[in-house]
Amino acid sequence: MTAAAFSAELPARVTVLGFARSGRALTEALVERGIEVVVVEDQPAEAIADWHDFEERGVRFSFGRGKGSDSAEVLDGSGWLALSPGVPLTHAVVVAARRRGLPVLAELEVAWRIAEEEAEGKNRWVAITGTNGKSTTTAWIAEILSHGPRAVALAGNIGPPLSGFLGDRQPRDFVCEASSFQLEAVERFRPDVAVLTNVTPDHLDRYDAFEDYAAAKGRIFANQGATDFAVVNADDPVASRAKTQARRVPFSRRATAPGGAWCEKGRLYSEVRGARREVLPADRLSLPGAHNLENALAALAAAECLETPPAAIEKGLTGFRGLPHRTELVAESDGVAWVNDSKGTNVDATVKSLEDRRAKSVLLILGGRDKHGDFGKLVEPVARAARVVLTIGEAAPLIERALAGAAPVESRGTMESAVARAAELAHPGDTVLLSPACASFDQYRNFEERGNHFAELVRRLTSHVSRLTKADGS
Repeated sequence: MTAAAFSAELPARVTVLGFARSGRALTEALVERGIEVVVVEDQPAEAIADWHDFEERGVRFSFGRGKGSDSAEVLDGSGWLALSPGVPLTHAVVVAARRRGLPVLAELEVAWRIAEEEAEGKNRWVAITGTNGKSTTTAWIAEILSHGPRAVALAGNIGPPLSGFLGDRQPRDFVCEASSFQLEAVERFRPDVAVLTNVTPDHLDRYDAFEDYAAAKGRIFANQGATDFAVVNADDPVASRAKTQARRVPFSRRATAPGGAWCEKGRLYSEVRGARREVLPADRLSLPGAHNLENALAALAAAECLETPPAAIEKGLTGFRGLPHRTELVAESDGVAWVNDSKGTNVDATVKSLEDRRAKSVLLILGGRDKHGDFGKLVEPVARAARVVLTIGEAAPLIERALAGAAPVESRGTMESAVARAAELAHPGDTVLLSPACASFDQYRNFEERGNHFAELVRRLTSHVSRLTKADGS
């Protein structure tokens, strides 16, 4: 399809704000379609790799704060401002675009429009959001669908950007993780199946109030109609009340969920397609834990909405191996399990990670950059499950005050010190659990780097063990 065929949809020029993975992939897709692109990047040019390759293809760049990124001039002649994930709506260029009345669209939105325009057949879209479990649920849904008859693309906030799939026009099932940041800037994006795993306080360093954060999550349902499906966690007080025009499909690990999916007496059931059917025993799920039971039920419900063959659902539920940095067992040594849950970047994620642990068996590593979470919610699970808490990073003083009396707390400062101390204190039967309840940005670039560092330190300590998996999954 030529650029001319897009004249009613894509403007002649687009300004792209942010040139990390998503911004780069979107720029590539737009250039291939004959669209002029202006890239605005707050980082200096020397911090960005290979940008000259795009400049040689006609892309204009504005680098560095105070050198164009805060100026409205980068919007001159553009019909849209396209945002990379994570760019706040308070960014000066976003504010300037809205003053001009320019559409401000997420990369997810733009890529979805192109994919729908160009597809040589019917795409099906599954979008997943939530505070916790969304990455695992997204990957689990993709695993289930991969055993079915259609091609599957895992994209969005997990894996490759959606824009990276636009070179192939075959119809497929797109399974997209969508963050609240991405959903802030969607306008028409309409998934056939939208999944809301849960909504608990998070990113309150970015949002003025929890209600604003919850509203951003709820935007996943904004454009759905009566023929679409809204998969919601019936056990979550916010998700269960989400407004939608789609057919509501509940899932629950605590009670029967008519018209949805649930666990009852250790068995998974589905009523999504009308008649109630038993799917499989819960102990056959490939990932253990109450939180993964929730993720599995959400994945089951979504797959049922798409009428996925039962055999494919069973294969996916029992064969999925999980994701790095999500309660990932990285080593067992001398009877001690070392678990990397670096993706546990908020309090509720850590609560879930502690939920099924044996009493007083956990050496818990907490800390990082505070996201204005309520560490007081950790008191009860820590008192039950943790034998000792080892704190790191900026939030350590806050955590130590909140957990005073719940369990012995030691301030260790760095990951190296925390892991070394855990090795001294651990006994056979214990679990050393990194589940920080905080962002990583005080000491690391992202949660993956933090988790990899933890795993590398563990490898050094346990190099003699026979059961060991790399934190990067390779």
